[in-house]
Amino acid sequence: MSKLDSKTAKTGDSVVVQTKSSAKTADGTEIPKGSKLVGHVIGAQPSGAGENSQVALLFDHVELEGGQSVPVHSQIQSIAPAGGAASTSGSAAMSGPPAGSSSNPSASGTRSGSEASSAPQGAGGSAGAAVASGGPAAGTVVAKTGQIAISTTAIPGVLLANNAPGQQDPRMARASSILLGAKQDIQLDSGTQMVVGVSAAGGGRQ
Repeated sequence: MSKLDSKTAKTGDSVVVQTKSSAKTADGTEIPKGSKLVGHVIGAQPSGAGENSQVALLFDHVELEGGQSVPVHSQIQSIAPAGGAASTSGSAAMSGPPAGSSSNPSASGTRSGSEASSAPQGAGGSAGAAVASGGPAAGTVVAKTGQIAISTTAIPGVLLANNAPGQQDPRMARASSILLGAKQDIQLDSGTQMVVGVSAAGGGRQ
């Protein structure tokens, strides 16, 4: 499985994370350990001269054993390097899971596939200037733009943009989360750990 890299990521690239623990959504939908949370890149922008990179991701369904597909709403809550536990410290400062969510399955991410590129607009701002090596703890909100809160992750230089708690920014309407590289490209290795908040979406499909 290949890594996620903002230099090569294209709109439509498949992103699959495998759950490391079982979970249940607020409506009682069971998500067993080993299920696949499936999404794709909806926009990517490599780092230019002194600019932040961006990768917008949308995870929209879970594939269960037996081939059943369950539509979900999701939001990435934290990211940690491969081989390390995803950090939940500082979670109060991070945007919470979507309304009605009650589960945070930890997952390992990989990606494959390729299509034409289209960059998300305007979530990055100048957040990169607020992050230095050895900076704030993972989950610390370092910038806000509109109703989007930008927080640190356990991976140096990689930031996470989500709706601020209780807010809904139009730029996040189609995204689970936007990853930002602070004046650098985003390079997530296969096996990167994520904590993803999920809630069941209406109109289930088989």
